Formats: sequence, structure tokens, C-alpha cells
Amino acid sequence: MPSLYRYSRSLLLSAVVLFELTLIAPLPASGQTLQVLHYFTAGSDGSAPYAGLVRDRGGNLYGTTELGGRITSNCPGGCGTVFRLKPQGSGWIYSVLYRFQGGADGSGPGTLVIGPDGSLYGTTGAGGGGGCIDSEGCGTVFKLRPPGTFCAAVSCPWEETILYVFPNQDQRNGQSPASQQLIFDRSGNIYGTTASGGSNDFGVVFELSPSTGGWTEQVLHNFAGPPDDGISPWSGVIFDSSGNL
Repeated sequence: MPSLYRYSRSLLLSAVVLFELTLIAPLPASGQTLQVLHYFTAGSDGSAPYAGLVRDRGGNLYGTTELGGRITSNCPGGCGTVFRLKPQGSGWIYSVLYRFQGGADGSGPGTLVIGPDGSLYGTTGAGGGGGCIDSEGCGTVFKLRPPGTFCAAVSCPWEETILYVFPNQDQRNGQSPASQQLIFDRSGNIYGTTASGGSNDFGVVFELSPSTGGWTEQVLHNFAGPPDDGISPWSGVIFDSSGNL
């Protein structure tokens, strides 16, 4: 369901831009200037950057595009990208860190988060292999980090690790994770939501915990639908000061 919606709305866009507003002085809107950081071409650089951006300590910006990048039979509009904008002088250098292939590595990435180890973490709404949407798969949770060996190219692809694949054989674990940001607790566990799947097929809130050689999922809540509960959470979750989600 989420991926079908993703494709239909994405066809309405031919090009979008990343921009920043600079406050010149504490004045009304007329005192701000807009600078375009990157024009997307809907080609290898990606298209449809619906997710937001995250910034690292070095001032670099990271984001995703749901479409564009690599075109495959599973992704006629492209499987999506992860990109970086690096400040240089008065401008920004745009580079694609990863192009999804629409198979086991996922497709249609959402918002990123910088994890405790400095790696980029995120979800894909589809992919992972088998079943669900257009035979792509039910979505993934992934990690991206710089290449472990020296790369002399101007733009070196980062290495992806799949932490979890939402199974098409058992929807009770959730399917099609929401495109919003994952969160971590102090123990390194990851929390998020899926837009479908679960015992009622209305989505779940999940926790991923590191285990020997991988990650283990626990469903914290199955959405039950009306009249007493919601359906298809498109956003993620946050902690309050007491540790509640």
C-alpha cells in the first residue's frame, strides 16, 4: 500500500530542489534570502526527496530520494538514493552515496538518522525480496557507512548493511516501514513503525534489538483501527522525558 501511493504521487514531480533560508536580521520574511543547494534532475542523482535532511558534526547534510538513481524492472522510476551535501566555500558539493537496486537491498528510502556509531540508518518502504508490493518485498531497515577500503574516486559509494527485512510470509511482524526517522535508546535499540502488517494489517510499532550476528524484532503495538485506535502510522515515534514512546 505505501509503495503504490509512493509511485502515484511521485509521477507528479519532474524536478525538485533543496534550499536554505538565511535570516539576515530579526526582520519579517522580506529579510530572508533563499539559496538553492541542489536541483534534482530525476536521473542518476535521484528525484522526489520527500524525507528531510540530517546534519553531522562537520556540517554535511544527508538525505534520501524515493525515486531516481538506478532504474530496474522493479523500479521503473528508479529505486531511490542516499545523498550528501558537503559545504565548500559559498556553495555545496552534491554526491550520491548509495543507489538502491530494488532487490534485497531495498527501494524507496525514507528519512535518515545518524546512529550512535556515526553511521546512517534508515528504512525502505519496499524491497528486501519477495512478495508484498510488485514482488519487491515488504521493506527493510538498513545502515550505511563509508567504504572500509581506500577509494580514489571523487564520489565513492558507501556500504550498505541490511539490519532487518520485514517478512512477506508473516505479516504479524509488520510490513512497509514508515518513511519517518528511526530513533535509538541508550542501549542501542531501534524503534519505528510500519504502515501495514501486524495482527490486524493496520501497522505496528516495533523495536529492533542487537543480538548475536544480527537484530531481533519485537512488536510493541498492533494498531487495531477504529473506533479506539489508529491505522497505518506514516510517522515514526519519539521518547518523552519518562522514556515513553
